[in-house]
Amino acid sequence: MGVVLPVHDEEERLPAALEAIDAAVQALPPGIACRVAVVLDHCGDESPVIARSWRGRTGALVISRECRSVGAARGAGSLALLSLWPEIRPAEIWMATTDADSRVPPNWLTVQLEAHASGADLWAGRVRVVEESVAVQRWREAYAAEKNPVHGASLGFSATLYRHIGGFGHVRSGEDRDLHRRAEAAGFQIAYGRRAMVTTSSRRRGRAPGGFAGVLGDVERERFEATA
Repeated sequence: MGVVLPVHDEEERLPAALEAIDAAVQALPPGIACRVAVVLDHCGDESPVIARSWRGRTGALVISRECRSVGAARGAGSLALLSLWPEIRPAEIWMATTDADSRVPPNWLTVQLEAHASGADLWAGRVRVVEESVAVQRWREAYAAEKNPVHGASLGFSATLYRHIGGFGHVRSGEDRDLHRRAEAAGFQIAYGRRAMVTTSSRRRGRAPGGFAGVLGDVERERFEATA
């Protein structure tokens, strides 16, 4: 297994994200090897120091890039991990991605393995937000009715799928939905999970345009406009 974590100036949230990934890796069944790739994308804060310290404890790959694109950063991490296993069949490799402002639950990877064993080529998990506010409550209500959401913060796929459809696109945002769309068009089996929800940031100004932070910001603006 491989886990890809793109990072752009996340010194405040990165330690919790890394510790959560470590717990998920430790929860894997015996015999499942897992490597983590932390992709430092145009970082100007202490994120590199935090990531390299964690690497010393866990053996993670830490890669520095100037992508300025979450899609390109996810792609760089995915390729770096796949290059570690040239002799392993793609069908036997599962990749997962999350975000540096998010915390995966301990069963995050095991749930994905179960989906893969049941025939899934791509697994799309859900997210949750801890904040209690009117805007977040409105988002929760809309999100509960959403049939099949896709988030880069909780996404997994087989190496077979990844290689077949050409990996992540080099886009500033929406790379998760783009990968999902191409996988669906290519006829791959997709599973949508309500278990193992990832806790993500409730900030309104995100790193990627059009990302999850933008969704919460839109909900909040709609609320204020409705009450003005």
